Amino acid sequence: MHIRIAPEEVLSLARIAKQAPPVISSVVGDGDVIRVVADLRRVETLPGPLKLAVKIAPIVRADVKLASFERGVATLAVEVNAAGLPAHRLLSLAAAPIEHEVAKQGLPPGVVDVQPDARIAVDVERLLETKFPGVTVTGAKVEGSQIVLDASVA
Repeated sequence: MHIRIAPEEVLSLARIAKQAPPVISSVVGDGDVIRVVADLRRVETLPGPLKLAVKIAPIVRADVKLASFERGVATLAVEVNAAGLPAHRLLSLAAAPIEHEVAKQGLPPGVVDVQPDARIAVDVERLLETKFPGVTVTGAKVEGSQIVLDASVA
């Protein structure tokens, strides 16, 4: 099957299913970029350096590009700005809070891997197996402000 869906629709569906991370305020597609706005004040557990940063700049904006999709893993290149300043180098500090949020959603550990080069690897296969057994994504891209997936159902 071929699925085309706007990022904001994905967020709406996740909210309906009570699976949306509360930190995400909005998501919108812009060409091949997904623009995300997050309110870090909604994160319950933050490491010390991020707590200070949140007091200074609680709202962050991220431009996310799908760098690759291989063997069921989507690798996302992320550029984060907080109060107009580049903050994607601090992304590795968010690894523990992201892992905490993933666990709260009942997802297996390791489905989201924050990498040191401002990239995030999402194991789409494991994530889907947890929530939608039998669905396999064979291709993914972002184009025309939409997420485009090729998938099959067993």
